[in-house]
Amino acid sequence: MLYLMMGFYWLLAYLGKLLQVDMTNQKALHLQSENENLSKENDYLRQEIERLCQESFNLKIAYLYNENQRLIQENDRLQQETIDLKISLSTIAEHGDLVEAQLEAEVQERRRSEMTVKAMAELLASQIKDLEIIIQTIMEHGDVLDIQWFEKVNQANQAAWIDGLTEIANRRRFDDFFQQQWKQMARERSPISIIMCDIDFFKQYNDTYGHLAGDECLRRVAQTLNCSIKRPIDLIARYGGEEFAAVLPQTDLEGAENVAKQLQVGVQALNIPHSTSRVSSQITLSIGVACTVPSATRSHTELIDSADQQLYQAKQRGRNRIERIVIS
Repeated sequence: MLYLMMGFYWLLAYLGKLLQVDMTNQKALHLQSENENLSKENDYLRQEIERLCQESFNLKIAYLYNENQRLIQENDRLQQETIDLKISLSTIAEHGDLVEAQLEAEVQERRRSEMTVKAMAELLASQIKDLEIIIQTIMEHGDVLDIQWFEKVNQANQAAWIDGLTEIANRRRFDDFFQQQWKQMARERSPISIIMCDIDFFKQYNDTYGHLAGDECLRRVAQTLNCSIKRPIDLIARYGGEEFAAVLPQTDLEGAENVAKQLQVGVQALNIPHSTSRVSSQITLSIGVACTVPSATRSHTELIDSADQQLYQAKQRGRNRIERIVIS
């Protein structure tokens, strides 16, 4: 029994050694496998490091190449600027006086411009201040200023319509009034007449008695003609030189001829001597009269032209007479 027990213990010890040897072998195999894996990883890492080094080297070479090209271009640019600067310096050295004179002229011009702008700014500031005062005055005295302004405008209009020498209506007033009445008579289908009259041989009167006497003669004739026009709707005006014209709205040819006769009689009653007249010993008038009923399709100048033609006929037929016509 003892030997059996001893054999059993010996067997267990032997099996334990075998198991220990086997475990050692497995551990050795595992370590060998680990060593191989580490060796492979080491080779991979070495290859990766070599690849990265190569790429880094290539990138650095490319950067250095690009930087070198940029420096070459910058050098070329600087060389060109140097050449241009040398040329400029050479030009300035050759034409220094001219360049200096041009610069001085530009400086003077700029100074003048600055002074002009400054003066304009000061003037504008002054005008703004004056305008503020005017606005304040208008706000405080608006009603009084409105009346005064209306009176001044009315006086200006009256002055623009009055002949300075004779103090009767001028050509501008005649044209405006005639156009208004032409349109009005066209709407009413009423007749309108024009009288054109001229002082006979007035040039000879000026030559004989002088221009001062001629001006006085024109004033007296104009005032007499103006007084001979009775109706408020009629207008007598100085048409130009020694020529006068009348607008007679709502007047037929017979009525216009009667007015023309009154004008002649009034001037003759002045008894202004005219020793060089070929028709009388005193101032006389030649007169042309034209009458029509206006329409929208006709021009008002047609009537003036007709009256002027009749005046021409009166002069051709001996002067100091009246010629008339009706335009249908």
